[in-house]
Amino acid sequence: MGDLGLKEAVLCYHAVSPTWEHRLSISPDSLLRQVSLLRRGRRLRASFDDAFRSSATVFGELERLGVPIQIFVCTRFAHDGAPLTIPELHGDDPQQLATMTWNELREHAERGVAVDSHGVSHAHLTTLSDDELRRELGDSKQELEDELGQPCRELAYPYGEHDERVRRFVREAGYERAYGLYTDGDDPFALRRLDLYRRHTPFRALLRLYA
Repeated sequence: MGDLGLKEAVLCYHAVSPTWEHRLSISPDSLLRQVSLLRRGRRLRASFDDAFRSSATVFGELERLGVPIQIFVCTRFAHDGAPLTIPELHGDDPQQLATMTWNELREHAERGVAVDSHGVSHAHLTTLSDDELRRELGDSKQELEDELGQPCRELAYPYGEHDERVRRFVREAGYERAYGLYTDGDDPFALRRLDLYRRHTPFRALLRLYA
């Protein structure tokens, strides 16, 4: 495709469903149309926040397109695939909010999917005390490494929120890179991802990528 010298673009998705009309959900067809267009000019990685079980429905097609996949996990919910119960999703369908279990995450990791940290509980990191922040970052990293038997090097900030203090704690916790949503520069702890939803046509997604 002639894109080997181009900077990788990391896409950010959440739930994947053909029927769930939710702000965090995108249909499989819409996601794959977006990816098919965007990959023509850029190296892509498709990341999925929150480890919603529904996101795995597109993994096979993404692999066939040659697009690497990454899951960012909130470890509190991985023990039994519990719904992502955070205040912002109160009242939403718990079946649609179901997350992947550790066994499912291990299976994905074994097939080459990258599995990294989204914190323990999907907290607003900038609002936490120092001790709470250390636990949120350190405990999630340690549990991922213990459960999956491989290093956890990357973090996606919940809500895309971070500041200088949070970035410093991320470095101290031993992560190598961390992703927000809107910043774009050389700081490895403030890397950009492009969040896409069902409202974005492939052409609108392309405009956002190069904005």
